[in-house]
Amino acid sequence: MKSEDGEGTIRLSISGDVDNDVAPALTDIIANAADQPGAGPIVVDLDRVSALTAAGIRALLEGREAAERCDRPYRIVNVHDETAGHALRVVGLADIADQVTALQQRR
Repeated sequence: MKSEDGEGTIRLSISGDVDNDVAPALTDIIANAADQPGAGPIVVDLDRVSALTAAGIRALLEGREAAERCDRPYRIVNVHDETAGHALRVVGLADIADQVTALQQRR
């Protein structure tokens, strides 16, 4: 689901499994959002994601690249799964992911 906050921020609320079947579409959705004229920051909300596979993490990395190409700030929020949080740290996405630090502190 895509929503805007009236100030240009585009929030992409993702749900379900983000795997090989879904990842290419997620990459395209993030790239499309970043490419919108007048768009501001891109926020990818993982609150309702039940599984984030390597393909899903690759989609988030490619989404960041698309946002950077369009000079859009990019954040990932609501990372609840510790394994996904660890994977985001390993690939260098922890700096833009809210909640990853909180997950790390609980260990």
